[in-house]
Amino acid sequence: MSLLTKVESILSPITDTFDNKLFLTQLYEPSKIYKAADLLSALSIVGNEPGIADKTFYLGEEGVDLGWEYGLVNLAAFLAQCMKETILYDACDENNWDLYKEQYPLSNACGQLGQSYQDYNCAPEEEHMQCPVDPEMQITATTHAHWYGAPPGLFCAPKTIYPQTGFWDYNYWCDNPWNDPPEYCDVYEDQKSGRFDNTKAVASMAGRTDVEGCCWWGRGVIQTTGVCNYGKLNYYLGAGAAQDGRSSRYPEIDFCKTPDKICSDPNYPELKWIAGFFYWMESVQSYDRQGWYYLTALHEFVNGGMTDTSFIDSVSGIVNRGCHNPPCATGEVDGLDQRRENFNIVLQAMGLPSSGGQNRPASSVPQSSTSAGDPIDTSTQSQSSIGQISSLTNYLAQFRDFLEQSVLSYTNLQGIKVQSGIYTFDKLLQSLSYATDTGYAEGKTFYTDKDSLKYGLVNLAAFLAQAMTESIQYDACEEFHLDSTSQRFPISNSCGQFGQNYQDYKCDEMDAVMECPILSGLYIEAVDGGKYNDHRPNFYCRSKAQEPFTGAFDERTSEIYTDEPYPNSAGRTDVEDCCYWGRGALMSKGPCMLGKLNYYMGFRAAGEGRAPLYPTIDFCNTPDMICKNAAATNIAWDIALFEWVERMQSYNQNGWNYIEKLHQFVDGGMSDESFIATVSEILTGSIGNSVPFASQRWSNFNMLLNNLPLKGDQTSSTVGIDYSVFRWSSAENNISNNKLFLMCMLLIAFASVDMLSW
Repeated sequence: MSLLTKVESILSPITDTFDNKLFLTQLYEPSKIYKAADLLSALSIVGNEPGIADKTFYLGEEGVDLGWEYGLVNLAAFLAQCMKETILYDACDENNWDLYKEQYPLSNACGQLGQSYQDYNCAPEEEHMQCPVDPEMQITATTHAHWYGAPPGLFCAPKTIYPQTGFWDYNYWCDNPWNDPPEYCDVYEDQKSGRFDNTKAVASMAGRTDVEGCCWWGRGVIQTTGVCNYGKLNYYLGAGAAQDGRSSRYPEIDFCKTPDKICSDPNYPELKWIAGFFYWMESVQSYDRQGWYYLTALHEFVNGGMTDTSFIDSVSGIVNRGCHNPPCATGEVDGLDQRRENFNIVLQAMGLPSSGGQNRPASSVPQSSTSAGDPIDTSTQSQSSIGQISSLTNYLAQFRDFLEQSVLSYTNLQGIKVQSGIYTFDKLLQSLSYATDTGYAEGKTFYTDKDSLKYGLVNLAAFLAQAMTESIQYDACEEFHLDSTSQRFPISNSCGQFGQNYQDYKCDEMDAVMECPILSGLYIEAVDGGKYNDHRPNFYCRSKAQEPFTGAFDERTSEIYTDEPYPNSAGRTDVEDCCYWGRGALMSKGPCMLGKLNYYMGFRAAGEGRAPLYPTIDFCNTPDMICKNAAATNIAWDIALFEWVERMQSYNQNGWNYIEKLHQFVDGGMSDESFIATVSEILTGSIGNSVPFASQRWSNFNMLLNNLPLKGDQTSSTVGIDYSVFRWSSAENNISNNKLFLMCMLLIAFASVDMLSW
């Protein structure tokens, strides 16, 4: 029996498993585009001689006991990447997903994240294969995203048709039958909102304001992109091979003239898989750099019992970042934990061990000493600060995906969960390293405990729980209008929300020398209100001489009413002296905290001969510079960690000492809600039921403790959801389980949101 026949005999009985349990979208629904039958059709082509360009998909070793296992693992690694790259989104064509300057430029077809796909040229020795760029080519993508207001498919066309391109206005209400002429949501099927806006040129991140020659976006299961890759497909598989008199699998398809055939031609559903296989054979199976050879690593993984993650991590690095040992030059791997999980569940479906071995020599690969799924044993951590921060960051790195997807992310106005652009994982680690190792002054470092890292991790969880509530859930660097009466937001919220007066946040007598002086003449306007930036007016401060009183913003009409004074919840009807609203991850506010930031981290520290982090920023006179620098620096994290060190870790009043209570909470099993409740009161300056979004802060904290995980006993008031119940439901029960899943999500959402947020 040939290797291909053996592999097919294993895969054929489990095609239903692939279709209904593995190839699932974000909604846990079976993909409509990627089917196991098409996968097997493609595999029969690439796994058989001559394959493509005399390259075949590696299916194992003939004449070796269980030699086909190597081929199955190769396929599992391939599918793990496909499930993350495209199947999850049920996409064949690349989606228009790069939200640049709060807009989706139509010229994203030319390249997203600053790239230029038509400039993806071949190396000189292969230049004869690449596709020429035809400026007259016109193509529209077959698939696109389907969220509320999602941009339609990418398209390319000459400048004679589109001299300039604008953007997709995803907020536009398109169903206006009463307009003259009437308007309908008819750009694509099931469109809910949005429209093309070409009234002015809107540039992509790469600066393009047209779509001429821009037909080379990603297609297929691993998003084949650029003139070189399409040219190679044509040279080896398509019309190019036929025209040269060479054997061609698809002689009638010119991948240079009709690259859309990969996604659009129902006669060749296997093409979307073949394009991915071709990339895999070209770039992954042949990968050999810096002593790391793919096939050798594959054999070592199988022979070692298929237990460690280093193999799939390296493969994920090659696919997502172009190297086996990221971050290399392009950054960390996106969705690394998800790719690992995909790999393991595909192996399980194939009947291969994801842990433990079968008839294999003992592994020589060093094993990880800490499982990402077990509660941490931190009783023997290093006592040095350098050792502590290394242990802390290394531990957090295991949970990067969880932190990025569940902590450092927010739900945008279209209901889509996206990662924060300000509060990133890398910036957090950098700021945390500085706060723990260097510190802001003698005795002012982030607490990790010299004997057990667990206390430091719970300290961090408490910090992040507050940051999620204060800023991350809004992707906001600056405070914005949250406190309303009858859907009207007082403009004087700048002075304080929920009954607070920020300019009265003064230092005690000992620290008064650091406090910012109140300068009544200041006029400052907020620069970043996060996801509500375009929907609610920014905070600002201005003297009474310029604006004797302030009114209110009505969210129902999107108008500001200034015909009469409208007080905030503390009674203010003006914005004089009110420049000290919250900024950064904890919304640091008030003349005392901003003064301390200036004293330890800013312009004043530099003037007095200290070596601060931000010597050119005057936190007292120009606090707006905090958020103006948030995108380019770590300042939003830095000032928040400083406030935590300064206000929370040092808190010792009325018999309540933060560090002592932290230890008591950890040693007592981490179930006492009063710990995080008191922390929330201290941070917000409120008491009991007046703490804004109190239950949300507890929910965030408990979620972090359970998922990092820090609790030995995982039972708590926050339910840990086993998503495998829904993912692995039988084909017959899949629909009902999806409904159950959505009902559970709704119940959990209602349970975890404080009623104040309504």
